[in-house]
Amino acid sequence: ELLPQGNVKVNCVVMKGFNDNELRDFISLTMDKPVDIRFIEWMPFNDNGWNNDRFLSYDDMMRRITSDDRDNDRDTNQGGETASMQGLSAVDLVRLEDGPNDTTKWWQAPDHVGRVGFITSMTQHFCGSCNRLRVTADGQLKVCLFGSAEVSLRDAMREGASDEDLGAIVWAALQNKHFALGGHGNAEGIKKANDNRPMTLIGG
Repeated sequence: ELLPQGNVKVNCVVMKGFNDNELRDFISLTMDKPVDIRFIEWMPFNDNGWNNDRFLSYDDMMRRITSDDRDNDRDTNQGGETASMQGLSAVDLVRLEDGPNDTTKWWQAPDHVGRVGFITSMTQHFCGSCNRLRVTADGQLKVCLFGSAEVSLRDAMREGASDEDLGAIVWAALQNKHFALGGHGNAEGIKKANDNRPMTLIGG
């Protein structure tokens, strides 16, 4: 059965020694299905056990996918595993054009109908072009996924704030947004701060 083009995304948070031996297997799903496979660099959030030893960067993912497995054995992959549990060979990827505010770097394997994307928040952040805002289930506005600052739209609405008032609140929150990564500098800084919600309480 045909899938709607561009409407189905499969997100995969990649962790060294856990699922980094399935990268090419996920890409094989794009051969005859118009799905978007998105590999996501593991991001530090409260209580998710993030550590640098199990972190796999965008560059390392690309090397696993496109290089001979004998080269990958010399990489940091624990146990010398390959990038495919099915024994699939290296994949050539062709760079596609990203949207102006895209958070994903898009690629495609030749003759495949689906796309392969990489969300590189930790090693090649896109904070300068990010236009995402999040409202949590309890009504808190977050202007940055990695920042701890929140503004309660819920409380403002319960106190009778007008649409114009809410617009001013959102504008003020945006003016206080840090340039990158919630002001923490890098992944280690985010982990050390440990002042954010777990991702399960932020929402996607």
